Amino acid sequence: MLSVQTELLTLDKIFTGGYQFSIPSYQRPYVWSDDDVLLLFNDVKTACEHGDEHYFIGTVLSSKLNKSTGIVYELIDGQQRTTTLMLIAIAFKAAGINSNLNELAIFKPEYGEAMPRLQFAIRDQVQQLLGGLVELKGYEKPSQEAIDSNDYLKQIGIALTVLSEHIEKLDQREAGKLGKYFYDSVQWVNNIVPAQMDLNRLFATMNTAGVQLEQADILKAKLFKHIKSDKAQYDAMWVACEHMENYFERNVRKVFPDVDWNDIEPHDLAIFDDEIFYHLESQQQNDEENGFSIDELSQILKNNKAPHSVKPQTFETYDLDVETTYCRSIIKFPLFLIHAYRVYLAINNKSDIEPRLHCDRLLEIFNPLIESNETTVKAFIEMLWQVRYQFDAWVVKWVERDDSSESHLGLTYQSRSQSKGQYYINRPPKEVNALALLQSVRNFTGERSAQYWITPFIAKLIKKEIGIKQEKRALRQLEKIDNLMSLASSSQKDASFKQANLIKPKKIKWGIQVKYFAEANGTGFEHYWFQKLEYLLWKQVNDSKHALSKSDLTKFKKYRITSKNSVEHVHPQNDEYKSKLSHETLNAFGNLVLLSPGENSSYSNQDVDKKQIDFERKSHFDSLKLREIFFQKDNKIWDKAEIEVHQKRMLDVLERHYGDEE
Repeated sequence: MLSVQTELLTLDKIFTGGYQFSIPSYQRPYVWSDDDVLLLFNDVKTACEHGDEHYFIGTVLSSKLNKSTGIVYELIDGQQRTTTLMLIAIAFKAAGINSNLNELAIFKPEYGEAMPRLQFAIRDQVQQLLGGLVELKGYEKPSQEAIDSNDYLKQIGIALTVLSEHIEKLDQREAGKLGKYFYDSVQWVNNIVPAQMDLNRLFATMNTAGVQLEQADILKAKLFKHIKSDKAQYDAMWVACEHMENYFERNVRKVFPDVDWNDIEPHDLAIFDDEIFYHLESQQQNDEENGFSIDELSQILKNNKAPHSVKPQTFETYDLDVETTYCRSIIKFPLFLIHAYRVYLAINNKSDIEPRLHCDRLLEIFNPLIESNETTVKAFIEMLWQVRYQFDAWVVKWVERDDSSESHLGLTYQSRSQSKGQYYINRPPKEVNALALLQSVRNFTGERSAQYWITPFIAKLIKKEIGIKQEKRALRQLEKIDNLMSLASSSQKDASFKQANLIKPKKIKWGIQVKYFAEANGTGFEHYWFQKLEYLLWKQVNDSKHALSKSDLTKFKKYRITSKNSVEHVHPQNDEYKSKLSHETLNAFGNLVLLSPGENSSYSNQDVDKKQIDFERKSHFDSLKLREIFFQKDNKIWDKAEIEVHQKRMLDVLERHYGDEE
């Protein structure tokens, strides 16, 4: 019988154990975006800062191969994470950080020349890049032009760029500590299958083995042990909330199919009303149960059956004679549960959770509720329902329409329509607006794995009874939350929960904060301030868009605040015509814009006039700050004086906004 071996790996074990990894030829290219890479990097960085003993990044699947250089682990599943870890090690070495990571990407066999520890079958260009980056003999790094134009190299190049920028921001002591944490404390499980195993059969088994038991499932089992009456009803409420891949009202319609939906308006879902959503038929038989065990729940999931006769697995969209809008949540259900719990605590005047916000700590976070009683658990699930309604009404999602394959962060509104004699609640997309853009700023900056702003935003929506048509009120609340969190002198966790309790956290005055922009921080400027400025410039342009040319108006309508992780010097650091600026001017906030790595690469080290030509030729605006620069520059020389003028104008925009909070 063929068996699977399991081992726990760290980068330390990989290095000291002489591990080699190979990416087989049938694997797709490296596809992690700069967003994916930074999400892992910043998550590990946060765990390090909080003193977490370990950081677990999941499992990989591999097969042992005997090669002339020793045992090589062929990665059947897990190449993206493994490649990213190697790129992190390379970036630390390139930044000159004294760390055990420095030699990690190099494998030195007992005989023969050193080679990359991560090997790519039949992809010599990737091998050359990895070997060239660590200066191995016989390897030559491809040119930047070759990297940008090659599907197998492009994303690797982008990942290295953003990692290098973020590592260079760290001081030596901080970087050394983080490098040690990556080396010693990042863990994952390596599942090793025999080389002779039939991989087609293995993949088929993996895809049909059922749903893995997650922490949220275990939490549900523990909480529902307290519920003695109306169990099926509360189970249905939970199920309606947990499916984040569809809009709330569609989930509710599936778990309460016998309700007369012709009489239900969107606002009827704001609070669970047992006169509308009457008890399920299976109620009586479930009243006698004391809950289901984790073993029972595991079996339920394995058999692909939902507990208590509720069938939540299929949440199809309805066949309506209207344009369909599909959505994907910005957070997953475990993090949504944490925010709902914090809202519950704030509304009931209780203290915030003690652990830091992270899905991996779900059971630890909910321990007080697990140890509570039936009344408290029911009250939380009722709050969960309220929070989910508000979340779908007011929080951006990745939205795509049935006439487009592209998705963007956006909001929808609720409307009713009739189809075949039945009324349905629909979700047409809203036009891009300030509320969606400010949430985009928050989503793409800060601690992505926590999204602290969601707790106070939802809590205020509930406490202040902001209706679904009161968008201006909702925006005012979010702007206050954002402003106070961006200037908070305490942690984001503390600042967010205080605001959920309608308490203003202590903050830095704008007069002090503005001194930050006088420093020559270059790529070290926080990305938040670039994104926040984009939001304020959008509002400014939107107020006067009637004055835009037809071409600019088209570009403006396409504009979105997107993930951008690369700081670009408008006057380049290495100008092609050797034009020089002082270090202070070159790295001033006025000479910088935030772009995606691809946009940054397209401008490269071109002089400012050529960048302006490229910018104006594009069918969209890369950056509204860059638009302001080129509008101001016109035919002038982009020198110290012009940079100072632009910086003052941008700081005036920020001050007018933050000055209102003083």
